Amino acid sequence: MSRIAITRISACGALGNSLDEIVDALFNNRIGIRAPHDLEQPPKNDVGVGEVPLALEDRGASRAEALLARTVDALLTTEDRTSIHHSPTRWGMVIGTTLAGMRHCAVGVRAESAGRVREAQTQYARSCASSVLSHALLNVGITGPTITVSCACASALTAVAHACTLLHARGVDAVIAGGYDPISEFAFGGFSALQLIAEGPLSPFAKDRDGMKLGEGAALFVLRRLEDLSTHDHANVRGIIEATAESSDAHHLTQPHPQGFGARRALSAVLKNSCDQEPSAPDLIVAHATGTLSNDSAEYEAYCATLGTALAATPVVALKSRLGHPLGAAGVLELACAIGCAERGFIPTTAGRGRDRDAFAQLDLVEGEPRGASPQTIAVLSAGFGGANAALRVTRGELARQRACDINATPRATDRAARKSSIMITGAGAVSPAGRGVDALSALAHQGGVWPAFSEDTLTALLDRTKSRRLALLPRLMIAAVRDLIETTSLSADELRETPLIAANWCGTADYTDRYYRDLVRSGIDLANPMLFAESVPNIGSAHCSLAFGIEAPALSVIGRRTAAIEALCLAVARINTGVWTRAIVVAGEEAHPTVERVLARGIGRRIDLRSSAIAILLERADAVERVESTCSVGIDTILGATRPLDPLAAAAALRAQLIQFRPECARVQTTSSPFDQPLYQCFEEPFAAEIMQQFERLPRIQLAELGATMPLAALIASRSAADPNTARWLCCSDPHGASWAIMTHRRILAQ
Repeated sequence: MSRIAITRISACGALGNSLDEIVDALFNNRIGIRAPHDLEQPPKNDVGVGEVPLALEDRGASRAEALLARTVDALLTTEDRTSIHHSPTRWGMVIGTTLAGMRHCAVGVRAESAGRVREAQTQYARSCASSVLSHALLNVGITGPTITVSCACASALTAVAHACTLLHARGVDAVIAGGYDPISEFAFGGFSALQLIAEGPLSPFAKDRDGMKLGEGAALFVLRRLEDLSTHDHANVRGIIEATAESSDAHHLTQPHPQGFGARRALSAVLKNSCDQEPSAPDLIVAHATGTLSNDSAEYEAYCATLGTALAATPVVALKSRLGHPLGAAGVLELACAIGCAERGFIPTTAGRGRDRDAFAQLDLVEGEPRGASPQTIAVLSAGFGGANAALRVTRGELARQRACDINATPRATDRAARKSSIMITGAGAVSPAGRGVDALSALAHQGGVWPAFSEDTLTALLDRTKSRRLALLPRLMIAAVRDLIETTSLSADELRETPLIAANWCGTADYTDRYYRDLVRSGIDLANPMLFAESVPNIGSAHCSLAFGIEAPALSVIGRRTAAIEALCLAVARINTGVWTRAIVVAGEEAHPTVERVLARGIGRRIDLRSSAIAILLERADAVERVESTCSVGIDTILGATRPLDPLAAAAALRAQLIQFRPECARVQTTSSPFDQPLYQCFEEPFAAEIMQQFERLPRIQLAELGATMPLAALIASRSAADPNTARWLCCSDPHGASWAIMTHRRILAQ
């Protein structure tokens, strides 16, 4: 598979507004954790946080947008901007976050309490991930696919891993990837309620360690295929990504597996040079090392199990001790720092109370003064809520230059396969206002009329009440849809455990988030509700699905857009086509809530009656399908995404331009009756040139209630019975913050 080069790096964190500033601070052994200035409300005890030193105008509700926009601006060179100008659709972005624009909710809740309803609704709309991304990309010019992923504190490395897959699948030529998160009372109160905030210094692997320190930041890479770079470009390569891996603990929502099994699987995968070799030690390990009792012990177990006696000779650094925990930026921010320090000829040190030499006897934790060294191979590990783990290995320096000189420009076999294979939807499950099952949903869609509200009685037969009674509605919907899928396929427990899952949602767990934030404002930052906090994180759907079904394969969420389900399909299809995965479950869900409906209605200028629902589908390669109920199934050929920040009509036009350029034979184009898809309908109703009219047939709009992120999968199900086996069709979907996506499907007759 093609090697992926890191050609640009940009970062900001508690030690500086640029990577150079941070590296200087690390060389001088500085610590960026200090008394908070920008938390929305101060905690009772000054335990210190890692804040980015931002200008006054960037320290309010739009802090996430400021962090991300400034980091993007510093990332791109004149050469990059010229490339974007000439080929905007060939650039994409995959970004990770834990809480996106949650600081806007702080302003919204307080404004609503004060009777400023319009201000509150504006702030609530700004809190979703699509808004943050759109504001950050407003003047960048990228019109290709942009996606936000979330798996808590493993989000940034997961984003980089999926960006690499998009490059391997050759859907784009350059990707901006990394993560961000701002400091917020939402996160501080929640981690404090879970008793994870340290009173003393953040002291990774220390005997008397007592927790983490909250931080913030943003860190981004520009990624390209190494084989695409010129000889001149090779000199500017900051690193080469040799391997990425993700896994799930399937153990506990907020605690890691005590033996670090999930972390071990991810780390072992990236340290193997080939499938049949034992893991080999890198020159440096950048540890997750939050300083909590459970994390550091589990992480050490993973290191020992992976490297054995080689661990004692492998330097390990824990940079959260100096930066705080930057949540969605973790992993990539620390890797960026390690690369920057290596380029300067040193390994930074770990702050705190010192390593517990009895409990962590084999750990070579870098402490004291920086070590003079320039590591050529660096491995980094991240872990997050829900048991998410991600690891990555890079080479740099002379070793990377050798890789660049030796690169073979001929596409590898998996790259060629990615352009030829087809993916089949071989099973589906659903819970909706129609009840249980995809047949009921399809029947209600064809019946038309006003859809009833969702009844939670539909979930009764699909959930274990003793395990799910305290869960938010969104994860319960997703678990139920996946359960319905499993019961209608022959997927075994062993297969399910090794089946990756991507959960897609737009507005998150609206009810629990609303209750958590109102209680946080009313009771104060020191009295936050730990259950409501844990159930309000954006990756809660994928986390609970992993726990409910024992999924140890990667489980992540695609968040913050109405088009999230197609974006999730894009990532899953790329992974399967490139041979990384053999199959995948994509589940999309939406939780209706009055506040969400009011905010959406104000944005679109029409009444919105959102309906709770979830749909799960099973994806497999067409040439490996063994699990099909009938000889006819839905095939996925191509997925396209277009971005025009904050301009949904322009995004729809950009998608139309991509469809024209793609030139499918006799393709049909279809969208839904939702007002959010009106920009697409307008674009395809505009007078077409003669050649376009010959290419496209506009089908009637699919009549559905507004189902949020579930909408694309519901449209696929509702339209499948009418599909012409001989004709492909494009299903198009739009997001109001300026993104449009299309998926080409067909009916495939499978040989018996």
